[in-house]
Amino acid sequence: MQPANSYLSRIRGVQLLPGERARAFLNPESGLNAEPPPDGQLLVATNRRFINLLDGGETQSRQMFALASVSGVSVRNDVGRGLSWQKWASLVVGGAAVYLALAYWLVDRLPLIVIPVVNLHAFALAIMVLVVVAGWLFWRGLSHQAGRVIQVHGMNWTVEVNCTSDQEDLMSFAHTLILMRSTVQTAESIEPAKLESGVNIQ
Repeated sequence: MQPANSYLSRIRGVQLLPGERARAFLNPESGLNAEPPPDGQLLVATNRRFINLLDGGETQSRQMFALASVSGVSVRNDVGRGLSWQKWASLVVGGAAVYLALAYWLVDRLPLIVIPVVNLHAFALAIMVLVVVAGWLFWRGLSHQAGRVIQVHGMNWTVEVNCTSDQEDLMSFAHTLILMRSTVQTAESIEPAKLESGVNIQ
């Protein structure tokens, strides 16, 4: 939900400039917010600046860019996360080879330690746990939904944020930021014209 007008004087410790108003708050996970959430990453579009805030435990970051320096915004969909199935297949083959090598080499060198409840050798139980964990990671890597990335490009900088929020929210934030940028460009082009024509600007 995009705020039509916000009269906050500061956002997470960042003081707003005179006449500056926040137009959109984007959280990468929850999408657009009417008010800035207290923690996590937050992208803010104002009528003067683009602000990137990060509050995660001991990690705190504040990035502020003038709208005049914003050159574009891009939203990428279906960005794969985790490993591809080819990389997972390579890991499985490599893991099986290592397991066979270790198993044959260690089978006569390890003391016989049997776990009472499950009645398994400790080494066999450890291998079983590793296989279960590897299988879970494999399933998670293949079934994890693709995400999205929003990039805000500047003259000599780029802010890239991975997102799980709806694409509509990302596009809405991008449109708001570009609209604010266009407004700044229009104001910058009108002001010299007024000065040249002798119009008093107050």
